[in-house]
Amino acid sequence: MQSNPFNNLPKINKIDAINILRRPISEVKLLADYYKAVFHLANFPCEESEVVLLDFIKHDCEKLEYKIAKRKAIEVLANFGCKKAIQAIAEFLENDDDYLVETVIWSLSKLKCNDIDIINKICSKLYKQFNNKRVVIQTLTHLGVRKEIDMIRSLSRDKQSSNGVKGASFAALIKLAGEEDKLTDLKKLLRLSNQNDRHCAVQDIINAGHLSVLPDLIKAPLSPSFKLQAIDSLWINEVVLCENINLFNCIDSVVFDDPRNIDTLKVNNFNKDLSFLIEQLFHTDFNRCYQSIKELLKFPLDKVLYYLNNNWDRAKSDYGAIYFFINVYKLLLDQQLYDELLLDKVGFLLSDDWPDYMKFKSSAIQILGCLNENKFYDNIIYFSDESHTPYWKNRYTALLVLQNKQIHIKNKFAKSFLNDSHRFVRFKAKEIST
Repeated sequence: MQSNPFNNLPKINKIDAINILRRPISEVKLLADYYKAVFHLANFPCEESEVVLLDFIKHDCEKLEYKIAKRKAIEVLANFGCKKAIQAIAEFLENDDDYLVETVIWSLSKLKCNDIDIINKICSKLYKQFNNKRVVIQTLTHLGVRKEIDMIRSLSRDKQSSNGVKGASFAALIKLAGEEDKLTDLKKLLRLSNQNDRHCAVQDIINAGHLSVLPDLIKAPLSPSFKLQAIDSLWINEVVLCENINLFNCIDSVVFDDPRNIDTLKVNNFNKDLSFLIEQLFHTDFNRCYQSIKELLKFPLDKVLYYLNNNWDRAKSDYGAIYFFINVYKLLLDQQLYDELLLDKVGFLLSDDWPDYMKFKSSAIQILGCLNENKFYDNIIYFSDESHTPYWKNRYTALLVLQNKQIHIKNKFAKSFLNDSHRFVRFKAKEIST
């Protein structure tokens, strides 16, 4: 239920959004307009917006579009930190729409609800047929509720529990009961064959709040964005070295994202044919993609470059595939193997046609810094400007490239990052400039 950096809905202003939400269903042409209005009203946190959203959720309608908008409205109220909405939101805890109840429980957690009666109702979901006991356990963990520890322990051992429920239970036992032996169980979840289960394990590690798991997490076959989220959440100290773990080593490893440093899982029926391996770079499972790159690097690299170029036109319309294609190009560049079209590819990826949050932007910056230093230096002002480069990973990447340049150059340019809004970027800039 996190905010989405890719906002593709047609823009509407605050007044129009409010007017839509105040219209009765009979006067709304498209019920989907309710969701659009709620979505955009999230950009205007104020008392008026809260009142409109509170009034909207009180109404009921069996239409799916309305239900979805209602869930979104409750989520927005929680993100607003609207404490006065707690009682109204809690009214839906006994609703027969499990998706709505799930949103309600998450929202009450976000609002740090401390009403004992409401908390007891949330606890009761652990003893009923409820499709998402994971969110219940996460909420109790976040609110510091220890009364259901025995039930949570039971769920962690129950063979019928999903991996998601087990992971949330392990995190709760670590956080609420101090059972640090469960950290081993959490680490094992990073090795599950299902990618969604591995994603859930990252959130469980964050909820457990133990920095010691980071080395295992960084080597797991997962998207770098999940790893950076974990580092950002778990690293609460304003120091670079903590518990014998170096912050820069962690972030740098994720940014470079060398598949040879990833502990990939075994994949059955994994063909070692070049065409097959290139095809795997289009797969949605990062484990398969990382394993494919490992195998590709065993082939003559000029052949790999040939196959990459032959499939580039298809890859560039698939932003997931682009990430792995550009990473292979980067690895080939490390071996001084590239062609004159690589710089054009980098220009395409760094263009404003793509949102800054795209994973491949960081890899493109690294290639630019290696392939054309003058062009990289010309873009430093752009990379250090948060209005142009809003994703902190990309600003950090520019510093990482600078770090390997001549001392008088890197000192000069790193200073432009010293007042960055993100602490990790500031830390890196300070290290380089001093």
